[in-house]
Order: sequence, then C-alpha cells, then structure tokens
Amino acid sequence: VLFRSTAASGTAGEIRATNNVTAFYTSDKNLKENIVTIANALQKIDQIRGVTFDWKDEVIQKRGGEDKMFVRKHDTGVIAQEIEKVLPEVVATRENGIKAVKYDRIVALLIQGIKELKTELDDIKKNGGCKCGCK
Repeated sequence: VLFRSTAASGTAGEIRATNNVTAFYTSDKNLKENIVTIANALQKIDQIRGVTFDWKDEVIQKRGGEDKMFVRKHDTGVIAQEIEKVLPEVVATRENGIKAVKYDRIVALLIQGIKELKTELDDIKKNGGCKCGCK
C-alpha cells in the first residue's frame, strides 16, 4: 500500500523519533484565499536573529536530560518574541505562557527575502554596479 490514511492524533507531551519522519503539509493553492506576497521581507528578516544559545539546566532536566540527539545544552535557533513581531502567524503561545515557533513556516519569509535581494542585485548589475542608477 503506497498511501495509507491514519486518524488524527494529538499529544500534550513531546514526540521524538530516532529514525526519519516523513510528512507533508497541505499547501494546495485551491485550498487558499487572500493570497498576498510577503511585503518587505528583507526588512522583516533584518529584525530577527539566528542565534546560538545554551538551554537552562532546568529545561534540559525537564526534557529528560541531554541525550546528544534531541536534547543538547548548546543549540541553534531563533527567538520567538523577535519572530512574533514580524511574522506573528508562525508563533504560538502555549498554555503555560511559553512561546513556540513553527520553524518550517519561516521558509516563506526567507524565500521572499532572497527574491528581494535578487531584484536589488539585478538592478545593480543593470546599472553597471552603481546603486544610484547613474551608469
């Protein structure tokens, strides 16, 4: 069987898989309305940071301790509060007040930012390297 339907499920806990997780998000244009290109993507990207950080020891212990695969002291990510200011639809606030980021949804902002950079670069190339348009 290539395709198999599974009943929807949810958990209040954490799910970890030591092997691959294969999933697809529905993204068909036919299911969407009010489609608008993300405006000022570079300006939005400029307001957020990619950071490295250390999880607090209490967070590590609450998640079962370091296991070198899922739970590591030193990590990389973003700050939910910064993302929320520019793309609030990708941040959720859990019942305990802790903010969570839908990392996969940030990709759309990055794609649009790259496109804005390409437009700027094309304009510079067209004008012989001069940003003012003087040639």
